[in-house]
Amino acid sequence: MSGGEISREKERDAREIKREVTDKDITQINEMEKSFPQWELLKPEEINILLTLSVDQVQLQFENILHFKNHQTCLKEAALLEYFVYGFWWAKEMSFTSEQISFVMALLQQLIDNIKNKQASFADNFKAFTQAVLSTRQSPSTKDSSLFNNDQIKAITDYFKTSLLQHYRLYELLLSHSREKQLLKIECIELINPDEFAAPLEEGFPADLYFHYMAPPCAQTPEQGSPESHEENVEEPEKAELEESTGNHEGFSVEDVREVLGEMTQEMLTKLQADFTEKLRVHEETYISRLERLQKASSK
Repeated sequence: MSGGEISREKERDAREIKREVTDKDITQINEMEKSFPQWELLKPEEINILLTLSVDQVQLQFENILHFKNHQTCLKEAALLEYFVYGFWWAKEMSFTSEQISFVMALLQQLIDNIKNKQASFADNFKAFTQAVLSTRQSPSTKDSSLFNNDQIKAITDYFKTSLLQHYRLYELLLSHSREKQLLKIECIELINPDEFAAPLEEGFPADLYFHYMAPPCAQTPEQGSPESHEENVEEPEKAELEESTGNHEGFSVEDVREVLGEMTQEMLTKLQADFTEKLRVHEETYISRLERLQKASSK
């Protein structure tokens, strides 16, 4: 056998071995996909792209993937968006592979769907979670392949316990009870008689038309008169007082005014002088008594 034939046989054997290994890997992956649930909304290639993004960018991608357009105003969409984004980010921090992350996301989706669509109880959903997690330890077709080890399964159990199972009742209320039905059961209890108050204005209804056509007429009391007559009554006393004051001052001259002011000034000065003299006398007596005490003390 020549050297060329030997080299061709070696190349043929190498290609056959490579083909066998490739076929084996593909078969193993297909068997794993069949035995382990995977999230249908994301392919492994798309998961690998999401692993390179920040948490804010991941949230934006999940808004489009889950079609949550009203998460800023809808409590249900906001809670579910946070539920899936936190689950993905936790799996990323655990350094899971794309297949492992896809399984975690599929399990998150399965448990939420059981609450939303099947109204599954806590016991039933926990049983489904346990079966799904235990099935990853060993594939039914191959004895050596497993998706998670014991430590990873324990970490997954702890995460689902704190994220979903611990708040199971809240998720039931959020997903299984309609908010509109709850609002219809609100009762209105009247604490005061509405007849004592005017009806509220309709939106956009002018105030003048409301008071002219709709508001009940206000009965006038005998004490209340028309505004014009009230103004006239107020103006008449003012005019009378003004005329009276001007009439009283007509009989006084400038000299009379000066004389009156002089008398008032003299009275004020006399009173001030008397007060000042009295204060001086009191101070004088005080100082004299102090001097006498000092003299007596010095003589002793």
